[in-house]
Amino acid sequence: PKHVLVILDEAYTEYLSDSDRYNAFEWVAAMPNLLVSRSFSKAYGLAGLRIGFGVAQPAITDLLNRIRQPFNVNSLAQAAASAALFDDAFLELSRRVNQEGLEQLIAAADELNLPYVPSWGNFLLIKMGDAADAGMQVFQALLAKGVITRPVANYGLPQWLRISVGTREENAKCIQALRQVIAAASKP
Repeated sequence: PKHVLVILDEAYTEYLSDSDRYNAFEWVAAMPNLLVSRSFSKAYGLAGLRIGFGVAQPAITDLLNRIRQPFNVNSLAQAAASAALFDDAFLELSRRVNQEGLEQLIAAADELNLPYVPSWGNFLLIKMGDAADAGMQVFQALLAKGVITRPVANYGLPQWLRISVGTREENAKCIQALRQVIAAASKP
């Protein structure tokens, strides 16, 4: 219905390949109830600054401006975000490093015969086994080895883990620890 605000969260859109990329901003003109939101937290690497932006028709942006807190984004965050928008070289590097890391994690999941959800973001969602709490078991075992992942049982996926893409070295450490945990779990 037109009276319902539709929010399209594009936090990961910069990671899409050129062939998969689209421009949702163009949809705003035809959909008065659409708000397209983007973040500088992911590909731009500005997570600590808590900054993003939205594109919508004036009726929506006017309402949001009237209810937002004053001074909700500091001037340093605004300057960093503005500079990031024009730093094409960094964005391309970020996309490339992320894609390489994602491929590294996918190869490991394939090697270990672990099902995963295809990803275009900066993480891979991997099923850790058939036990009801497999995700938490592997999470705790990896944590004991110094590898931090994210259990997703609170999203109704107790057998799965979310593994974020790191540097090549961080990914290698995670993969090695995952191999050890899987091997230990498969011993009689």
